[in-house]
Amino acid sequence: MMNRKKTLEKAFQRGHLLSLKNKFYLDWVKKFIVDETKGDVGDIGDVTSDSVLSKNPVVKAKVYVRERGIVAGVEEVSYFYKNNGISVKVLKKDGSRVKKGDVVLRISGKLKDLLRIERSALDLMQRMSGIASLADSLMGKVKGRIGIAPTRKTQWRYLDKKAVYVGGGLTHRLALWESVLIKDNHLKALRMLDVEDVVESALRNAAKNKKANFIEIEVVNQKDAVRAAKVFKELKLKKPCLIMLDNINPLGIKKIIKELKRLKLYDSVLIEASGGITPEKVVSFSKSGADVVSLGYLTHSVKVLDIKQKIVS
Repeated sequence: MMNRKKTLEKAFQRGHLLSLKNKFYLDWVKKFIVDETKGDVGDIGDVTSDSVLSKNPVVKAKVYVRERGIVAGVEEVSYFYKNNGISVKVLKKDGSRVKKGDVVLRISGKLKDLLRIERSALDLMQRMSGIASLADSLMGKVKGRIGIAPTRKTQWRYLDKKAVYVGGGLTHRLALWESVLIKDNHLKALRMLDVEDVVESALRNAAKNKKANFIEIEVVNQKDAVRAAKVFKELKLKKPCLIMLDNINPLGIKKIIKELKRLKLYDSVLIEASGGITPEKVVSFSKSGADVVSLGYLTHSVKVLDIKQKIVS
């Protein structure tokens, strides 16, 4: 019998790759930081600081939170500061629970450098901390009954995925290159090519990909869910196989799972609930029997955590 939680972790948890110790992530973050800095200062620089300040002394500052939450982005923001000649002392690590007034970083550098990158650094930490805080809140609500994951509706790709991971959630697939996720438009394209059984065709073709971390197919009804589970069982793949139930309510999910169990197909697949799920609906979905729920809300509608940089001397 499949260990469902262990298999889900194997499929959807890629957070361990999102560390600056990992070259692919470091290279991506470097590019992000360069693009972010260039986009803010352009070819001219910080005209406000250059106009107002005649001197550029070395000063100290602190980065602190102004509300309760989970802090994230510490690793990336520390690198950001250091990459701009600013020394950093980390007081709160990624994943730390923080309250109003807690100091996350103490920093020191030239005044104009601190002012120049202040907004970019804070935007990064505020957004990541907001995502991590929401993920942590949702994990507390479901009490281990179901996994929490984001969708691909991200603004800052790997940073958003890292933030969910820091908050205790799963990352889902990181990008198109990593895993197979057959969506409705893939199936529609097969129908346009006059393929009769699009579910079977898609899954058998996908099974030929040996590098994919997992294979998943999106369905919108019980018939296709059962068909997909039957094909997965026949394929006997040595990688996680998932069915995404798109825009199906908790009661509908329960009925599908009951049918999969009756047909002895349940142990061949994991079940993901997705589509229009908000934080208010997570608890009801956690009782549906699905293994994981994915929310675009986590990364496209999240409230940032209030964090400020303040010069102290």
